[in-house]
Amino acid sequence: MGKKRNRVTYELNANGIKSLPTNEIKVILRGADDLIMSGGRAMLAKILAGSKDKKLLELELNYSPVYGAFNGVSQKEILAKIDWMILHQYLAIEYNGKLPLLVFTDKGWEIERETYANELMEKLLAAAENRTYEFVETLKDRNRGLILLLLDKIAESGNKELITILDAWQMIEVKKVRTNIQEVIDLLEKVEDEPKINDNQEVISFSANKKWISIPIEIRRKLERNVWCVSCGDVVQIERYTVKDLSTGIVLEGKCKKCGGDVARVID
Repeated sequence: MGKKRNRVTYELNANGIKSLPTNEIKVILRGADDLIMSGGRAMLAKILAGSKDKKLLELELNYSPVYGAFNGVSQKEILAKIDWMILHQYLAIEYNGKLPLLVFTDKGWEIERETYANELMEKLLAAAENRTYEFVETLKDRNRGLILLLLDKIAESGNKELITILDAWQMIEVKKVRTNIQEVIDLLEKVEDEPKINDNQEVISFSANKKWISIPIEIRRKLERNVWCVSCGDVVQIERYTVKDLSTGIVLEGKCKKCGGDVARVID
C-alpha cells in the first residue's frame, strides 16, 4: 500500500489590510497569471518583490511585466496583500495533488482579462509597426474570451494598419477564430473606404459597430437583405452602409443594391 501524501497546508492572513488600491489589485492579478495552477502564494510574492530566487529565475518568471512591482516591500507584506485578494475572492486556491495552487475567480479574471488584452494590444501595435508579424504565434491557443476582447479592441481602434498583421494571425488560427479575425478585417476595411459626409461627422461609430459585429454573422446577412427601399417599393439588400448609434439600438444607413437610392435599417 502506497504511502499517503499529506496536502501542504496554508493559512491566509491579510494582516489587518482593509482594502487595496485598484492599481495594486491589477498588478497582483497580472503576476498571478503566470502561476495559474502551476504556482502558489509564496512564488507570486517573490515575483512581485523582484526576488532572485533560483527557481523563479529558472522558470523565467523574472520576465513577468510586474516582476519587482513591489520592490522595497517585504515579502511578508506582499503575501498579506495576496491573502487579502484571496479572502476577497479575486483569487482562489485549488490543490493539484498535495500542492495548493493559485487560480482566478470569475471576479479576478474579468479584471485580468482587460489588463492582459490591453497589454497584448500594445504589443500587437508594436509588432505591426516593426513588421515583426511572427508575434501572432504567441496569440495562438490563448483563452478564447481574452482573444475576443483583444479583437474588440482592434475593431474599436479603427487602425487599418493592423490589417496586414491580422492576415498573418488568421493564417495560423483555428476556424472559429479565423472567422472572428475576418470580421474585424472587414470592419477595418470599411472604415478605410467610408467617406465622411461632412467635417463634423465621423467616418464610423466604433461603439455601434461593436454592437453590430456582436450579432451572429448569419443574422447580420439576413438583416442586410431585409431593408425597405421607398424608391423600389420593395425589400432590398443594403450595401455601402455605415453603422450608427441610436438611443434604442443601431441603424444601418447605406444604398439600395437595386437602384442606388438611400435606405436605412433600424435594429433594436
